[in-house]
Amino acid sequence: MTMRQGNGLGQTGGANLLPVLTKQPDHPCFQCAKCCKYMSVEIDAPRTMRDYDHIVWYLYHDKVSVFVDWESDWFVLFQSPCEHLNAQGMCGVYEKRPAICKDFDWRECENHMTPEDGPADKWLFESAEDFMAWLKKQRPKAHQRFMRFLRRRHESGEEPELKRISAKRVRARRSARPAPA
Repeated sequence: MTMRQGNGLGQTGGANLLPVLTKQPDHPCFQCAKCCKYMSVEIDAPRTMRDYDHIVWYLYHDKVSVFVDWESDWFVLFQSPCEHLNAQGMCGVYEKRPAICKDFDWRECENHMTPEDGPADKWLFESAEDFMAWLKKQRPKAHQRFMRFLRRRHESGEEPELKRISAKRVRARRSARPAPA
């Protein structure tokens, strides 16, 4: 069995015990750690029908959303906590954490925004339906083209998935055991 070093859980093994750290109630991130419970990756703004199709595909997945920030940059967001986040909401690899973590400024966290700041994102899509409703309202011509694209894709002669699966009848096997006397 392999143990990870630096998980902040006070591994046994002699004098190398780590102290148990806790966030103080006056810490700006007390009882939060939201920034360590997801990750997002920037994507190109959708321009083609295939781009729109990819966004719908992303949104069909569990715990995945798409958002557009106030600079109009597009992101796919994955609700997946960091494996080094410990039970106390502390970083288990704090001294060796990646630069992106070191560069994060808690003052820019959406949990510290006020109502005057407005919403954290320009647009947030948590489902394919959210995205399609937005597309229809914000980009009606693109929505019409995308709907035609989808119809053509589905009418292209490809057999529906269930038709490609063949069902075979299987005869019940007779038991090899002798019939009870």
